[in-house]
Amino acid sequence: MEMKEILTLLVSGVVGTVGFSILFKSNKSRVLCCAAGGFLVIGVYIWCVSVTDNLFFQNFLPSLIATVYAEIMARVMKSPTTPILACSIIALIPGGRLYFTTYYFVTSENMEAFQGELLSMLQVAAGICVGITCISVIVNEINRHKFKQIFENR
Repeated sequence: MEMKEILTLLVSGVVGTVGFSILFKSNKSRVLCCAAGGFLVIGVYIWCVSVTDNLFFQNFLPSLIATVYAEIMARVMKSPTTPILACSIIALIPGGRLYFTTYYFVTSENMEAFQGELLSMLQVAAGICVGITCISVIVNEINRHKFKQIFENR
């Protein structure tokens, strides 16, 4: 990947993240937090693209990192995790793949292209979902054991 393409991805990822966090009506500190998360996610995504061609892994690791980041920042900022995560990860959403999948399906001209785009889109979506789920399950288990210990000590 060329430096111009990397900078374009980073800038557009951060701008998209900021726009989405404004749409979520986030306060100024959360907008900055989400922008940093978007920058981190796109940076990890760019690294993954340079390392592997596997669509699942290219989206799994950035979503894993985004979820860890969102969980940490939610504790630091004393706010919910979901808005931070949703805004930080928005740059990974496969909009172009979804568009072309729908286009090939609706036009019915090239069903092989439809199947290829659908498979690619599902790999991207699975990578994002599995990355978020892995960290969310771990955090949920940690919190469950904390609360269990608190109530047992009373």
